[in-house]
Amino acid sequence: MKKISFKASVLQRFIFLLLITVLSIGFGFYYGAKKITLALAEQLVEEVTDNLIVRTVNYLEVPAIQLKPLSKLVHNSNIMKIHQALWKHIWEELLVFPQVQTIFVADAAGSYVQVRREPNLATRFIDRSVTPPVEKWLIRDENYRILREEDGDASFDPRTRPWYKNTQAQPRIYWTDVYIFTTTQTPGISASYPVLNDAGQIIAVSCINTPLHSLSDFLAKSKVSKHGLVLIMTAKGKLVAHPDRTLSTKIDPVTGEVRLVHLNELKELWLTQAYQRYAQTGQRKFTTRTEGKNYLINVIPFPQSFISDWQILVVIPETDLLGAVDALLWQVGLISLGILAIAIVLGYFFAAKVTKPIVQLVHETNKIKDLLFDEVKPVHSSIKEIDMMNSVLLSAAQGLQSFRKYVPADLLRQLIQLEQEARLGGEESELTVMFSDIKNFTSISENMKAQELMLHLSEYFEHLTNIIMQEKGTIDKYIGDSIMAFWGAPIKLCDAPHRACRAVLLCQYQLEELNTQWTLEGKPHLYTRIGLHTGNAVVGNVGSPNRMNYTAIGDSVNLASRLEGANKIYGTKIIISEATHRLVADQFYCRPLDIVAVKGKSVGIKIYELIAEKGEPLLPKLEEFCANCEQGLAAYLRQDWSYALEIFSALQTQYPNDKSINLFLLRCQEYQQNPNKLAPDWNGTNILEEK
Repeated sequence: MKKISFKASVLQRFIFLLLITVLSIGFGFYYGAKKITLALAEQLVEEVTDNLIVRTVNYLEVPAIQLKPLSKLVHNSNIMKIHQALWKHIWEELLVFPQVQTIFVADAAGSYVQVRREPNLATRFIDRSVTPPVEKWLIRDENYRILREEDGDASFDPRTRPWYKNTQAQPRIYWTDVYIFTTTQTPGISASYPVLNDAGQIIAVSCINTPLHSLSDFLAKSKVSKHGLVLIMTAKGKLVAHPDRTLSTKIDPVTGEVRLVHLNELKELWLTQAYQRYAQTGQRKFTTRTEGKNYLINVIPFPQSFISDWQILVVIPETDLLGAVDALLWQVGLISLGILAIAIVLGYFFAAKVTKPIVQLVHETNKIKDLLFDEVKPVHSSIKEIDMMNSVLLSAAQGLQSFRKYVPADLLRQLIQLEQEARLGGEESELTVMFSDIKNFTSISENMKAQELMLHLSEYFEHLTNIIMQEKGTIDKYIGDSIMAFWGAPIKLCDAPHRACRAVLLCQYQLEELNTQWTLEGKPHLYTRIGLHTGNAVVGNVGSPNRMNYTAIGDSVNLASRLEGANKIYGTKIIISEATHRLVADQFYCRPLDIVAVKGKSVGIKIYELIAEKGEPLLPKLEEFCANCEQGLAAYLRQDWSYALEIFSALQTQYPNDKSINLFLLRCQEYQQNPNKLAPDWNGTNILEEK
């Protein structure tokens, strides 16, 4: 009988059904829905941008058309003689167009007639036909009634303004670039029209100032998706309008003046990268990927007939568009699972017939495990692989039956059935134990959302854990925002203290870089305090037979934890014990901090601040600083208050914010002034009451 493959007889049919089900339904539904969704999104973008262009054109150009009849009103007239008529005419236009901030006329002599809306309704003139020039403001209400009159200094000369210089003798509307209005300090644009005499010469210029904040308000309402953003920008990337109008301008740190914001200055990385890609490639439709997310980018220019080379930037997160598609994918998945369940049922009945001889083989194999070699029987099957396994099984049974004559049955059973598992217990070893804790973590956690806090803390743990493991440290556990780790177990290390010190220094260097990065991302800084101690501890498995934990326990572990907390007192980041310092003093710069007895202990130990590894680029006089601290502490311990004060005072001059130095200054001064406070057995030990 021809033998066939077991894999070919069972898996081939089952996998075929599975692939037909999942691939045909899943891929067909998903990619079809995705294609339709992206097409609809593109249509929506087109509708929104077309609407925005029409609205912007009407917003700016319709009021500007009124400049032509205004210029005709001024034709061959002295604007100061007709300024009352001009005011009333301009006032009516201002009421008709709420988007306009101010309308005015200036003549070649520098005289000026204006009606403005912001910051309050007013009419104004500057008369330069008299000497000295006269400026008059009439503050009015909405009914054109005069509320009060004010005199100005007539220092404003309209002929120096861009809108005046920009206007030529050809009778048409002229436009300025977007600039910051002096009165309101908001972005806007000016449209001007020349007033010509019979000889075709400019005798005056009429102008309209239109602020652009209404465009920002309209953008805020123009939603293309839940998180999508629509902006108007110049060809050079300066913001004309942003859904948040406060982001369109900023105060220049150099000049102190308000200016337009460039897209590269925005905080949203996905937005700035989208613009940079467009600026580099000139593509108007593309996809970018920022921080693991895809964004669809569209850049739509305003028509060539428009007043300026403005462009609309549309940025849409792909997840906004494909959220419904993903939901559909879940539905398809459920349908596929249903079909798969049917396939499994059919496959089960089919495989039952095929797997029956395999079950018999397992039964016969268990007989070998129990050393029942005489009871092993052959298994008959039409499948080639099963027949081969049966032959091997019978051969193995015969071989073990023979081997049994040379090896006692109990030993053979142990060799076959031997299993090794973890057991409770441990051994005493010398370890260097580390504890870390984040400064003010409670305050940080109160000001962050739980999910944001979890991601922020996980990023912090990831970087510190990598450094500890690279230096062959063992992570014992994470306790809230703290890390417990040790060096020396389960792998014995001859340089455990050295590796531990290097690791904690690298952790602090890494945190400096991370805090710089987090500042750019708007995340809070994390400052870490670390304690290190070297000593004997019991390390091994603790817990119950069903649940164990590989950890270290003992007095040395508790001391390392207390040293971490002592950083709060001395304003330091890393404190190591005297035992650790003794082993690394020739490799690291350390300065003595104090002699302390942690809570629960009466005997004091010398503690040190770990500063840097020798051989690294350091601040000047670091070695001298450590030596001076050592001399100061020595003078303090032998109660030479004057010399100790001399040393610590000099150190305070160089390092006025050093808490440890200030602490010793206060102690020396107190003991010098009140020697009776010293106990007869005083040895300089400071009792730490806090954990």
